Amino acid sequence: MKQEFRLVLGVDEIADELADSLFEAGFDDSHVIRSGGRICIVVDDRDTTDLENAIRVAVEAAQSIGVTVSHVEIPAVEHINAELAAN
Repeated sequence: MKQEFRLVLGVDEIADELADSLFEAGFDDSHVIRSGGRICIVVDDRDTTDLENAIRVAVEAAQSIGVTVSHVEIPAVEHINAELAAN
């Protein structure tokens, strides 16, 4: 099953060298975006049935190249959170 999640990073910019390092660290199924003023790695093509493990592996991979991950977002849950907040 394909899983999607975002690692929100503690960096202000992504230089080409960092993007290359992310790719080499295993983020070849991902892309880097700026969302809400924050830099995020969007992992949207990871095939796994264990979402928690996939997220932990991705966080460890990012941290292994010196990137700080501030938090994780799961888009499939974000709309539910928004609905709950509206009530």
